[in-house]
Amino acid sequence: MRNRRNYYHVLHVQPDAPAEIIHMSYLTLMKRLRMHPDLGGDHWNAALINEAYATLKDPDRRAAYDRRVERQAATDATRTATPRALSTGSRARVELPRCAFCGTSHPADAVEAGARCDACASPLRPAVRYRRSATARRALDRVARTIPLILTLPGARQVQMAGTTEDLSITGMQFTTPLELLPHELIRIECAFCGAVAVVRHVRATRAKKPSWRVGVEFVTLLIKETRGSIVSKRA
Repeated sequence: MRNRRNYYHVLHVQPDAPAEIIHMSYLTLMKRLRMHPDLGGDHWNAALINEAYATLKDPDRRAAYDRRVERQAATDATRTATPRALSTGSRARVELPRCAFCGTSHPADAVEAGARCDACASPLRPAVRYRRSATARRALDRVARTIPLILTLPGARQVQMAGTTEDLSITGMQFTTPLELLPHELIRIECAFCGAVAVVRHVRATRAKKPSWRVGVEFVTLLIKETRGSIVSKRA
């Protein structure tokens, strides 16, 4: 998020507070607690309070903000999570492989080519990592292709949206979408070329008339559907 401060904390209200409580808290902060610059308050704090209030008083902006907070929390949890092991005496029993998207455990022998998660249908096979060598250059080169996408965001309330590829390879892709994604966010991708779980590497606003973003992702897991006439062979 551009502003990592929590707007609910800024206004001293709970996330489920009704609009009337948010309005009363705003007035209390700006007038009774003299946060307004005309009453001796700090300009920076007043600007932050106004920004929080402008977002939370509008139902659409508040709903969008709540979704971003939920997604950011899920992304932060994914980035800080570490593999766990169950201790047994002097030995450790490592947990079973987990789905990269939803975290569901699977038998070790289930992670094979074409395997999908039983819970969320995400591909389980880790994407192949190639070194930047002459033999791998062709596999790493991005190919300009326009393919419709269905993108799914993680979380209890999974959000789906459409997108369109601009270029792709077997290590990642670039696409445009009307919803701004977050750096390091995990997403699920389905298109004619592949199914994948990917991590967002960069997000840039386009210059299109309607708001849209150009997103670059790196595959975490990958299931290639299209092989004939595509950028890879069945062996890739």
